[in-house]
Amino acid sequence: MCFLSFSGNDTRHDFVRLLRDALVGAKLRVFLDESEIKVGDEIAKKILQAIDDSKIYIPIISETYPDSKWCLIELAHMMNDVSQAESSKRIFPIFYKLKPAEVEARTPRPQNPSSEVELRAFKEALAKVGGIKGWKVEELHR
Repeated sequence: MCFLSFSGNDTRHDFVRLLRDALVGAKLRVFLDESEIKVGDEIAKKILQAIDDSKIYIPIISETYPDSKWCLIELAHMMNDVSQAESSKRIFPIFYKLKPAEVEARTPRPQNPSSEVELRAFKEALAKVGGIKGWKVEELHR
């Protein structure tokens, strides 16, 4: 399974839909919250379980991604899973209208962080993903 992590504010209705359709067309099972989480499901549990069950992670790092607490929770969880999985899991970041160096140096600004420890984990996850070779997307070409 492939897990897409993204900030819906700036990518859900265009880029994420195109990417999901391409991945499904390539016969990959894709976890996308709006289609996989049902009424009555515990959202946090369902998302973290999907991350654990996935072999491929695609965080779509956009301008609002580092300001979303849930995006940062997902990213930290993915980075932890990749480091623990000894190469059975892979992360392929997409830098959407951002440069990787901007992501590496970015200070996360989520609303209501739980603690300084959590903020450090978020900053570390951003720095690590910014150091991974990924794809840079400046604009959509349909």
